[in-house]
Amino acid sequence: MTKPNSVSPTDRTKMESRATQPAATVNAVPRSDPPRRPTKKPTIYDLARIAEVSPGTVSRVLNNRDKVKAETRERVLRAANALNLKPQVSARFRQVAILSEPTFHDRIEGYAATLTAHLSFAFSRRNIGVVLPSNPFEQLPSLFLDGLIAVTFDKQLQALLAELETRMHVVYMDKFDVAPGEYVVRSDHFNSGYVAAQHFLARGKRRLGFLAANNNAPYVERLRGFRQALAEANVPIDERLHVFTGPNINQLSAITRIVRGGADCVYVPGTSFQAMECLHILTYVMGVKVPQEISIIGGENEGLSAIQNPPLTTIEEPLKEMADRAADMFDQLTSGARVADRHITLPVRLIERDSVA
Repeated sequence: MTKPNSVSPTDRTKMESRATQPAATVNAVPRSDPPRRPTKKPTIYDLARIAEVSPGTVSRVLNNRDKVKAETRERVLRAANALNLKPQVSARFRQVAILSEPTFHDRIEGYAATLTAHLSFAFSRRNIGVVLPSNPFEQLPSLFLDGLIAVTFDKQLQALLAELETRMHVVYMDKFDVAPGEYVVRSDHFNSGYVAAQHFLARGKRRLGFLAANNNAPYVERLRGFRQALAEANVPIDERLHVFTGPNINQLSAITRIVRGGADCVYVPGTSFQAMECLHILTYVMGVKVPQEISIIGGENEGLSAIQNPPLTTIEEPLKEMADRAADMFDQLTSGARVADRHITLPVRLIERDSVA
């Protein structure tokens, strides 16, 4: 019988063996570093502290509100960039800037103005705030935005947009030289030209003129469709009748060239009153009768094209639907949803009136 508090020979052997082992092997339980605390995301209170302003001022800056001094706004935005702070969309009012090239004449009335109005209403219905920078180059750096909608853009603005795409969502309207990763909503400009030419050809026209405000991508796309219809009908293309206006040729000179070239019709694309101006020059400056001597197809300007003399046959672009689809796309992008189709092309419609004989 073993005495109390005595150690048996077997236990004594185990203890002696353990005592002779290296210290590192006595305790076989591996050590682990203390768990790291997750890094805390910066908040507007952190931003307010760093920028030395109140949280209310931070909120006004991040939501593009007024009553904030320019230097204060710049300091808050600089601190926000340093913190890589972008508040969750659900916690604030989403903001989009609608951009158009400052030098384009249709920014106040015409295509850009009409599409901007439709976009503004579309975003308002989705509770997304709209900013309309008068000068994007100067104003965009001082705005906290979720993204941009580009309505019209020259090469300089397009270069700025390409840089901004690395930091925010950009949706382009009527862009045709499109990169795979870009988001675009556009109307079928190729079919605009194709349908216009087909309409002329169906009425026996063979000297088809084309007049565009400039040779940028949307007009080139329409001319491509226009010429495709001529090629399919085996009607020769007279290059003298296809004219782009620009620094060296104004609207009057271009129309004069087309008429003197023997055109029996002219397609004047675009929704910025170019066809109305052409009709006015033909009728009141050159004394040419429309449609008896020359027929015209223009771009639709709702409420105005129908009351010209004669009422204009037009190609209508679905500007309201384009705006709705662009707003839906932007809503999905800023909500983290997947956008199934990055490039959306919507159909156009021919409206027959009395300017084609």
